[in-house]
Amino acid sequence: MGKKCECPKGAPMWMVTFGDLMSLLLCFFVLLLSFSTTDPAMYKEVAGSLEKAFGVQKQEITLDIPKGIDIVSRDFNPVFSVDVILEKIKSAIKLELIKGEIQVEALKDRVILRMNDEITFDPGSDVLRAESKPVLDRIRGIIETVPGDIMVAGHTDDSPISGVFKSNWHLSASRAASVVVFLLRKHSIDPTRMAAVGYGASQPLVMNDTPEHRARNRRVEIIFMQPRNPDNFDVRPLDEKSLLEQEPLPVD
Repeated sequence: MGKKCECPKGAPMWMVTFGDLMSLLLCFFVLLLSFSTTDPAMYKEVAGSLEKAFGVQKQEITLDIPKGIDIVSRDFNPVFSVDVILEKIKSAIKLELIKGEIQVEALKDRVILRMNDEITFDPGSDVLRAESKPVLDRIRGIIETVPGDIMVAGHTDDSPISGVFKSNWHLSASRAASVVVFLLRKHSIDPTRMAAVGYGASQPLVMNDTPEHRARNRRVEIIFMQPRNPDNFDVRPLDEKSLLEQEPLPVD
């Protein structure tokens, strides 16, 4: 019988090179992942595709377009993100949040900023109080940097009203309009994004059974709505022509 051929000890030379290459590729993709975040809608879309691939018949409708968001381009192409808007609000009105004059609620497709009547309007009035204007100036700065429509909603309690306004409906709508007019006064926001709505006493947060509860229900809400086409949002100021076409706003 012939002499058996012994295999050389250790890994082949090509395997060492291949292993180094795989390690470098792994580090590269980990680095890419660390610089990006995944939109929740992407997970839903991928999960739906896998279900179809494996024969699962359950149908799930995904309204959001899957999108990868990298933190480098986010500053240049702002997209609607509840977390981003919350951070902007916390930075801009931190003191008012601590004092309880403003509350923030985050939902799936919108962020609701609630301003108590303690800093917005005197009883039965639609004239903004002086202390509310610096706060609204800071909120304007947030609106200028995020996409989506902005709805300002006025709310009252169920107390009978007397004076200039015929009803709580009239008062709440006029208060919402006053806030919108103030936010648009510097012409830095496209007016087509804005809407003013009055709900009167029809949507209370709590029962109107005590003075404290009625005070909670008297509020103005600034609602940041999720845009339909966030990629089309442009943060550049309005051009001169569009400014001239806008109606002049009253100056307080």
